[in-house]
Amino acid sequence: MTQNARLPIRTVFLRTLAGCSLAGLVALVAACPSHARAAVGGAVPPVFLARLAADARSGLNDTAPPGQLLMSRVVGAVSHARHPRLIYVGADYCPFCAALRWPLTLTLLRFGKLEGMHFMRSSPTDVFADTPTFSFYRAHFASPIVTLRAYETATRFGAPLQRVPHAVNELFNTYDAPPFTEDAGAIPFLYINGRYVVSGSPVSPAVFDGKTWGAIARALGDPHSKIYRAVMPVANALTAAVCVGMSAPPRSVCESPGVILAGHALPHG
Repeated sequence: MTQNARLPIRTVFLRTLAGCSLAGLVALVAACPSHARAAVGGAVPPVFLARLAADARSGLNDTAPPGQLLMSRVVGAVSHARHPRLIYVGADYCPFCAALRWPLTLTLLRFGKLEGMHFMRSSPTDVFADTPTFSFYRAHFASPIVTLRAYETATRFGAPLQRVPHAVNELFNTYDAPPFTEDAGAIPFLYINGRYVVSGSPVSPAVFDGKTWGAIARALGDPHSKIYRAVMPVANALTAAVCVGMSAPPRSVCESPGVILAGHALPHG
């Protein structure tokens, strides 16, 4: 685990909701997602998510191997064969959380639908300032086969946002620590069904520097773009991790060329 892939979680982690600094901002998204303009805090429209879902489906055929996944194998934890469980802990200010949300969103859209997402940028004053992304705060993931529990602990300005439940905090304290990561207590943190833990972002926030949400959406549809090459293999690896141990995996997803190849890169033991 490299220190430049995560941020220490701030003292807001276990505080109560204290209001969001994004009130009053509105979405300015055009009808065509390829030319989308947006404001931080604006709702992500269905047409934009539909564009990402289409990119996610196309990416299932991409057989480029993923790079460093920052993923560890979990042994002995409870897994769920019928409904694999994903738990994400991050914060809006965190640029590495911002970067991880792109392949994670593509992964989720392969198994279900996302609603209530909002456009977000990471802290304007931290490293990789203003990284474009989404926020899972108040988002809803609907899937017949996968469950998601996502927590954004603070706004992009560091104000407390969501309180993490005790049971999730126990998982965080157990698996967001050595030997799974050298950066104990840092974010982002992604727990995949008692089998894998992602500690950090396998995608560098630098790849999104200076880009708009619309530009990133366009790039995710172009296999020759730098963003596609950085994000899609990671999305395939996350998808492969979700498929492991599933009692009835969707063949169109879990047996796709890209996911099968990415599965070989998952940690074992």
